Amino acid sequence: MVLASSSSRPLAPVLSVPVRARVRRRSPALLVLTLALLAAVVLAGAPSARAEIPPPGLGGFSPGFLITDTRMFDFESMTGAEVDAFLEERGEKCIDGTDGAACLKNFTADTPHRAETAYCAAIPAARNATAGRIIADVARACGVNPQVILVMLQKEQGLITTRNATPRQLEQALGFRCPDFDGCDPAFGGFAQQIYHGTSRLQEYGDPARNYRYQAGKTYDIQYSPYAFCGYGEVKIANRATAALYNYTPFTPTQATLDAGAGAVADDVCATYGNRNFFRNFSLWFGSPTGAPADRHPISATWSKDPAAPFTDVPYGSSIFFTEIAWMKHTGLSTGWSDGTYRPLEPIARDAMAAFLYRAAGSPEFTPPEKSPFTDVSAKTSIFYKEISWAESEGITTGWPDGTHRPLQPVARDAMAAFLYRASGSPAFTAPASSSLTDVTRDSSIFYREITWADAEGITTGWPDGTYRPLDPIARDAMAAFVYRMSVD
Repeated sequence: MVLASSSSRPLAPVLSVPVRARVRRRSPALLVLTLALLAAVVLAGAPSARAEIPPPGLGGFSPGFLITDTRMFDFESMTGAEVDAFLEERGEKCIDGTDGAACLKNFTADTPHRAETAYCAAIPAARNATAGRIIADVARACGVNPQVILVMLQKEQGLITTRNATPRQLEQALGFRCPDFDGCDPAFGGFAQQIYHGTSRLQEYGDPARNYRYQAGKTYDIQYSPYAFCGYGEVKIANRATAALYNYTPFTPTQATLDAGAGAVADDVCATYGNRNFFRNFSLWFGSPTGAPADRHPISATWSKDPAAPFTDVPYGSSIFFTEIAWMKHTGLSTGWSDGTYRPLEPIARDAMAAFLYRAAGSPEFTPPEKSPFTDVSAKTSIFYKEISWAESEGITTGWPDGTHRPLQPVARDAMAAFLYRASGSPAFTAPASSSLTDVTRDSSIFYREITWADAEGITTGWPDGTYRPLDPIARDAMAAFVYRMSVD
């Protein structure tokens, strides 16, 4: 990746966190955003200067121009029979589900008469209409390219190439009025309903008279993901078709997301793939949606707006672990202090560590015992009595030989590795004969296995001089990074 040395936004200071801890097998989201930010200026100005071969299907991708109006609204590009042939070819390995869900190549349904609307002509009722006919009839009536509908079906539910269609995929075919983690509005559920209403909305979303959020010819700060803490890219929307797609899927991909081609970016909650996949699949199946040269490397939207601070003492740019801390706040894993601060450089106390791990486990149902498992922890003396008792019941913490937990004592780096190893279910792991960390040996650390496991997993490594410093306390910002890496797949 080409990095811009002239970026006006400097890298966040390293503070007291080890630099080496950022070089690991699984990339943190903040590193993804930093690379995207640094690359944006050069790539936007001269995408052809990159030496790499563009990922298949993404050559010529530009965030503000996803498809021409001509391609978007070419409703005669395919007949119903041609759509059915396409579904047969692309879905050749699909097998109808035993739950009654048919592959699109085998799908038929009775469709109702649909009256003329402001965006679609009337559609007569049909009996046993194939998926191809349903798509082509709606495309013609609503003036939308059936190729666009096919690509949207793949983008939303993977229906075109699935090997086993499910009732859910058919019910939520275009994702229209189907909120995440919830079912579709009954009035819009089902394949035929989804095709009609989702396609009609593509016309409506681009209509400037309707005043939807994104309009052609205007420049916007568009989020990289549903998480506002991931930041915003500046996108100038070139035309009505692109405006419609952003109103349908209101996120723009980061450079790392584009560079991943068809893949996902590891451990990155800031990566979204909808508009990337629309462009990619259209290009691979039907040719470039914009006519841009396929040898031009895809470019992301340049960074335009900093995210709001999750805590008063963690403004954007103040910590290399900003994204991880913001993620902790967003997910409820950390509430910070009553004065609105997070105190990122303070050591994490043993009671707060138990609270982090309890929340990371999903705050499971747990009734704390009347008698504490530790002599220095009780419901009256600790606000985290429930969490500490839960951690003890799960074997995550065993306390000290004298029966104490020492809840306000800082968590040392060796104990942190042990906590995370146990919280992960104490996975099978054969510790190496010798550690790459120069100050960690079998003889020097009772947590040798746990430390080398954390190192092997990329959850933590060490310092630039090759040491781990097992007895040093863990700061709250680094703790956020460790919990993030352990939790985000």
